[in-house]
Amino acid sequence: MPSEKELAERFGVGRPSVRQALFTLQQQGLVEITSGTRARVTAPSGKFLIGQMAGLVRRITSNTQGQEHMEQARLLLEAGVAWQAARVATDDDIRRLKAALDANTGAMGNIGVFVRTDVAFHAELAVITRNPVFIGVYDALVGWLIDQRTTTIHMPDADRLSVRDHTAIYEAVAARDPMRAFHEMTSHLRLISELYSESKRLSEEILRQVSRDVASRIERERESMWVAGPNAGNGKDAPAKASAGPAKPRRRAKET
Repeated sequence: MPSEKELAERFGVGRPSVRQALFTLQQQGLVEITSGTRARVTAPSGKFLIGQMAGLVRRITSNTQGQEHMEQARLLLEAGVAWQAARVATDDDIRRLKAALDANTGAMGNIGVFVRTDVAFHAELAVITRNPVFIGVYDALVGWLIDQRTTTIHMPDADRLSVRDHTAIYEAVAARDPMRAFHEMTSHLRLISELYSESKRLSEEILRQVSRDVASRIERERESMWVAGPNAGNGKDAPAKASAGPAKPRRRAKET
C-alpha cells in the first residue's frame, strides 16, 4: 500500500486519521501492519476468522439468554456432527475416537485434565466429518465449551455421567449408526445443559445466602456494640478520679 504520507495527501486528511483507518482494516483482517514497513493488503485467514467468531461467541454468552441460544445452536451442530461422523468414519477414525474416549475415562478425578479430554473427544468427532466448516465452528466454540464444562464438572457424578454418554456416542459411531449417534449426542448435550443451569443457579443461591449471613452477623455485632456502650469490651476500667494531691502532714503539738 502507499505510505501513510501518500494516503494522507491523497484523501486530504491527517496522518492520525490514516493510522486509525489502517488499524480498523487490520482488525478486519484486510491489511497486515508490520513496524517499519508499509501496510500490505491481505485476505482474512482461517485462524483470523475463527478468532473473530470466538469473540462473537463470548459476547453472545455473556448473559443468560445468550447462553440458552448458544446451547440450542450447539445441540443442533453437534448432533449433526455425530450423525455425519457415524456415516463417514473409517477404521482409523474409530481408533482415534476410542483413544480420545480412553483418555477422557482415564482423567476421571482430575478436573483440569478431564475437561480438556472431554472437549478433545467432541473435537475428534468434528475432525472425523472432514468438513472444515464443522471443524472451524467447533474451534470457535472451544473457549466457551471449556468454561461451561469447568462449571458442570463440579456437580456430583458429572464426570461419570459424561463418560457414560461418551461411551454410548462412541459405540454408535463405531457401529456406523448415524441415527443412534444423533440421539446419543442429543441426550448427552441436554444433560450437560441442565447440569450447567442447575450449577449456576445453586452457585448464585449459595453466594447470596453467604452474603446475607455475613451482613446479618455484622449488623448484630454493631447493634451489640452500641447497646453496651462505646467502652464495652475494651478490657479497661473507667478512669479513676484525679487525686487531690498528697495529704498534708499533721502539725506536731507544741511541747510543754
